[in-house]
Amino acid sequence: MKPIIYFADLTHTASGYNAPTFPIGSAYVLAYAKKTLGGDFDYRLFKFPEQLASAIMERPPAILALSNFSWNCELAYKINCWAKEQYPYLISIFGGLNFPIVAEEKLEFLKQYSAIDFYIEIEGEYGFSNLVQKILEYDLDIDKLKAQSGPLSNCSYLLNGQLVSGPTERIQKLDEIPSPYLTGILDEFFEYPLDPIIQTTRGCPFSCAFCIDGREISNKVKRFDSNRVREELNYISDKVKYTDKLKLADLNFGMYAEDETTSKYIAELQERKGWPIFVEMAAGKNNPDRIIKVAKHLKGSWPMTSSIQSSDPDVLRNIKRSNISVDAYKELVDFNVEMDKDIMSYTEIILALPGDTKEKHLESLRYAITNNFNTIRMFQAILLPGTEMETSTTRDTFQLQTRFRTIPGSIGIYKFGDTSIPVAEIEEIIVGGKDMSFDDYISCRVMNLLVETFFNNAMFTELFLVMRASGVDTFDILVYLHEHTELYTPETKDIIDRFVLMTKGDLYDSRKAAEDFLNETDIVQKHLDNELGINELLVCKTDLYLIFDDINNLIFNAAKNILSVNNKLSLMSEKFLDQLCRFIRCRKKEFYKYEDEIEMTFDFDFKEIDINGYNVDLDNICDFKCQKKSLRFYHIPFQQKIIKNMINVNINTPVGMGRVIHKSDLAKMYRYFDYSTVPV
Repeated sequence: MKPIIYFADLTHTASGYNAPTFPIGSAYVLAYAKKTLGGDFDYRLFKFPEQLASAIMERPPAILALSNFSWNCELAYKINCWAKEQYPYLISIFGGLNFPIVAEEKLEFLKQYSAIDFYIEIEGEYGFSNLVQKILEYDLDIDKLKAQSGPLSNCSYLLNGQLVSGPTERIQKLDEIPSPYLTGILDEFFEYPLDPIIQTTRGCPFSCAFCIDGREISNKVKRFDSNRVREELNYISDKVKYTDKLKLADLNFGMYAEDETTSKYIAELQERKGWPIFVEMAAGKNNPDRIIKVAKHLKGSWPMTSSIQSSDPDVLRNIKRSNISVDAYKELVDFNVEMDKDIMSYTEIILALPGDTKEKHLESLRYAITNNFNTIRMFQAILLPGTEMETSTTRDTFQLQTRFRTIPGSIGIYKFGDTSIPVAEIEEIIVGGKDMSFDDYISCRVMNLLVETFFNNAMFTELFLVMRASGVDTFDILVYLHEHTELYTPETKDIIDRFVLMTKGDLYDSRKAAEDFLNETDIVQKHLDNELGINELLVCKTDLYLIFDDINNLIFNAAKNILSVNNKLSLMSEKFLDQLCRFIRCRKKEFYKYEDEIEMTFDFDFKEIDINGYNVDLDNICDFKCQKKSLRFYHIPFQQKIIKNMINVNINTPVGMGRVIHKSDLAKMYRYFDYSTVPV
């Protein structure tokens, strides 16, 4: 029997699939290894940890090849340690982006994770196959190989406690890598509720300090052949069962002419097969005209992004980020609005980047909202190994204050053979610096929760548009909510207070402190029971949505107060706002109950108001007064299908419905409405 290599890109599964995508990275490495190593080995690919553990017990591999990312590092390492205890001669090879770039830090990493025999850097295909060929030359005697072979390309390892690290290089022609879809390597994963993911390019021309792909070696963009991409899309669309979503791993989709070709073909699939309904990928920062062409082909299925991270020029300079110009930014947003007011268009903003302040962060939020993006994804600054921002130079220059925390959903107790092992992933985040206090950081996080709850997902867009027509800025309403906590109901206040406690509570002063605390089975169980370590932004946003009547009344009370202070609130406008509040509740409360229909009567013509895009000055609201009209609120069959599928996929994730509310394009799921045929 041939020796076997097990490849795995693991996801935590203790409370659902934390990374619910096909294991595409490991699949590429496997496909290239199979091509270059020929018949010397058998091969098998895994996604789920306990399946891998069972396979190791049944047929021990000669080589265990594990992907290492921030969300699965400890899981991969602990299953590796367990496997080597059972089979000491097993060779372990790790690869992935979660690896330092500075030699001293590489040495520290490999000493800390001493059960790793070799680490493959940059692109894994070339380095892995080259290493395994060397292992074969030395008859699987890795001690002899390390002592005699010297540095290997794209590979680091320890020899007598010292780092041996070879030169790094990239594959020049990506089509040398066989397609893991077209070769059938990924077929078994169509049987699980996982999102298929493809790659059309590798590399990024930008040099952002917070991003692993900002390194110089990654700056040249290389591309797979467009005919191959087309064949992969055909193959996937024939086999996909459990998801309406396609993901592209490209870092700057839409910037290149070939991206138009790809988007046209995806649109053809949508027309012929009704799939994919949603396309997820990162938009490029340059060439807005071409990005708009791509978005036109995809007709609203792509929630187009233009990530700014910060609007402050000094912060951007600190992280080597050059944002899209304001004019180009506005061009993308205006296109989105022109296409469909309900299309999700989002930007990303990172809190506590080097040089950030509370005022700068709030101004970045205002900038994004003022420029008409309808969704803002707000992230905490994570110090990722392998990035410039993680180095001691950046830490010292900006006096970064950091804490360690568990990655929500990336935790569990796993049974490997007869052994139950607690596993928790830990990341380091920035919580302040010389320009931002910890209290300011917490205040910004509360504002992030308010933006997530009240602004994102077009939750109260109708109100914001009406207020804008009356001269009230959307962000000023959110600031008013932030400052006037006396308006909160007890339930709302309790959720926000709990958000602050959770934000502060799951922070540790050092990685060791976090590891020591999380090494106990009962502590891990508390995380699984959602007593500790949950994604506080996602969970508390969901909790607020579940008291929809409270938050609906809250935002309208804030709006009325602002109007009253400015002498703009009349009896008629107040009556209209009360009915708009009821209208929003009918459309958006419990959207996931897709079989429910609602009837409600109104004294204002909301069909006409909707046609006018809610561009209604409250001074002239009498123009839309009418005799009582009854409206029917309902989901169309298309919505019922996507809600059902979205729930099916996300029910296997750590936060279930919360992930649906947080990650989905809810604007496509709110109830339609029309005049009722029932007499009033």
